[in-house]
Amino acid sequence: MVVAADASEHGLGAIIQHRWPDGSVTAITYASCSLKLAEQIYSQIEKEGPALIFAGKKFHKYIYGQHFTLLPDHRPLLSTFGNRKDIPVYSANRLQRWAATLLGYDLRIEYRKSTDFGQADAFSRLISSHSTPDEEVVVAGLQAEFDTDVLTSYPPVTFDKLHSITEKDVLLQSVKKFIKSRWPDLRLLRQHVDRSQLEGFYRRRESLTVEQGCILFRERVVIPTALRTKVLKLLHHGHQGIQRMKSLARKYTYWPGMCHDIEETVRLCGPCAAAAKRPLKATLHSWPPSTKPWELIHIDFAGPHLGRHFLFVVDAYP
Repeated sequence: MVVAADASEHGLGAIIQHRWPDGSVTAITYASCSLKLAEQIYSQIEKEGPALIFAGKKFHKYIYGQHFTLLPDHRPLLSTFGNRKDIPVYSANRLQRWAATLLGYDLRIEYRKSTDFGQADAFSRLISSHSTPDEEVVVAGLQAEFDTDVLTSYPPVTFDKLHSITEKDVLLQSVKKFIKSRWPDLRLLRQHVDRSQLEGFYRRRESLTVEQGCILFRERVVIPTALRTKVLKLLHHGHQGIQRMKSLARKYTYWPGMCHDIEETVRLCGPCAAAAKRPLKATLHSWPPSTKPWELIHIDFAGPHLGRHFLFVVDAYP
């Protein structure tokens, strides 16, 4: 059997098919449902994940205990849902819960291009508002509360301030737009004014999510440009060293080039430079005086000069 699932901005679509020995497939049944308002603001990967869960929930009676192929059209899902032995620790908590749900099924996940994915894609888009009926088997709960403790780990940078500055940050607004829809080709991003920053987000696009108007990289908060200097001062409070600052920052915050900024902050700190360990100065050692001719000589090559190399020999005896 083959199960395909897809998500659009407003709904989820799924289809279950039977694959015949000659390779042809025949549709068995279709399913679709509309997304709630809270789910419509999820990033694209967080919409595609519930689509797989919705398909498993809707077709549970068909697929439970049977081997089947699951087809998404979102390649980043393969790294989270495709590993049957272990779920990557860097996946968002919500994705981890959904991926753990699918561990109960005997499935093989395959990526399928959107151009070859018309049926499930159409059912996710051509949808009217309706609620999802209760099923006998509850495969997964799609609602999860967001822990705002991460956003308030540093009291001087409150959630309200972080949210308001993020809304004014042009770069982060572009990143939020890409997260909620789809990321463009890397060549197009390189034409952007902040291409170096966008490339950093692009390389980590699979782990970026939007929560309550703020951007998260895995479980860490993405700091807007206007707050980065203040966050660096907070991390450097007490004149923490480079490694200590990086260790703290990697627990709570993220922005492209963060490690470089931390290194520069420590290097430009006067008290840190004064207390830094300095290498021991080596004692100057001169050659011992020569007591007779050819006892100590110095030899070196020179050239090429005028097409030739020269060997110079200097006797150290005065």
